[in-house]
Amino acid sequence: MSAPNPVMIEQARREFFDGKGLPVNQVSHAILRSWMRCTDMGLNARRAPPHEAPTSQEVRDLHDRHEALRRLCRAELDALYNEAREMSGLVILTNAQGIVLDTLGDAAFADRAAQVTLRPGVLWSEDGTGTNAIGTALAERRGVSVFGGEHYFTDHKVLSCAATPIIDHRGAIIGVLDMSAPATDAHTHMLGMVRLAVEQIEHRLFREGFDGCETVRFQTDPGLLGVAREGILVVKDGVIVGANRRGLSLIGHGWDILDEMRFEDVFAHDVAQAARDGHLTAQDGRAFAARLDTGARAGPASFETVPGQSLDDIELSTIRAAVEAHKGNISAAARHLGIHRSTIYRRLQYNV
Repeated sequence: MSAPNPVMIEQARREFFDGKGLPVNQVSHAILRSWMRCTDMGLNARRAPPHEAPTSQEVRDLHDRHEALRRLCRAELDALYNEAREMSGLVILTNAQGIVLDTLGDAAFADRAAQVTLRPGVLWSEDGTGTNAIGTALAERRGVSVFGGEHYFTDHKVLSCAATPIIDHRGAIIGVLDMSAPATDAHTHMLGMVRLAVEQIEHRLFREGFDGCETVRFQTDPGLLGVAREGILVVKDGVIVGANRRGLSLIGHGWDILDEMRFEDVFAHDVAQAARDGHLTAQDGRAFAARLDTGARAGPASFETVPGQSLDDIELSTIRAAVEAHKGNISAAARHLGIHRSTIYRRLQYNV
């Protein structure tokens, strides 16, 4: 991946922000879509985005609420710490809303980043901070890089950033991992490092399984079983109720199949085949090495939920929060969670 040309970015900014047209050939479609979203929200690119500095107590409370997420990501934050320092940059963890939880890396750059409010407790979603890697990764639900002048606000042109959302077994975003460095250096490898780290984090979510469910791990290469690049499907009573991104990619489906598709709709035999023979055959004839795990714990680690909740309780509370956040718009809540509308209707209907 090559860094965008700063001169071309400036030309694109003049064309877009002066209302002369859409610079479809000067910036990526993801950046242009973000600029358009920010403009629609009424953000003024030439003014500094307003931010209130959080108090120390507010940051402590934030850390307490997200202790499970911070603990889940600690190994990857530590692993990227030295990389960030060598780039004179930072590795950053946010929650699902884009609020910064932790920043680790170069102390001098941390001071500069704090001047543009890139610090714990500050919101970096698009509606709060315009086009930036964290907010745009949340909006696009995928990894993105934002270099220098591609940021919406002029004050943020000093940054080059890359971020990838962290997605749980139900397709819901639970946080974002980001690397940010000075825009004077084109660190085009940052996105690759962040993506690999997020793969490890998401893989760890499946480590202990889920109560009442079977976890099927599969790959075309037997050597990839047990590592982050294995596909994973979570099956309950023969229905696929959870997955990782790799698993969905291997079977050629998206998050909307959860709660809708049976295991035998994808494979030529039942789940027990993985346990008996160590392999699976897809309906299209593709062969996979496989391993079957049975869960023993009550549910996934809860992120901003009440300790001790069951898997069903966690899912229901997440659905209700999403519907409330989207003011009752079921379609918008479904897109945010990455699940089918019918799943939301069914869960709410049975738990009124």
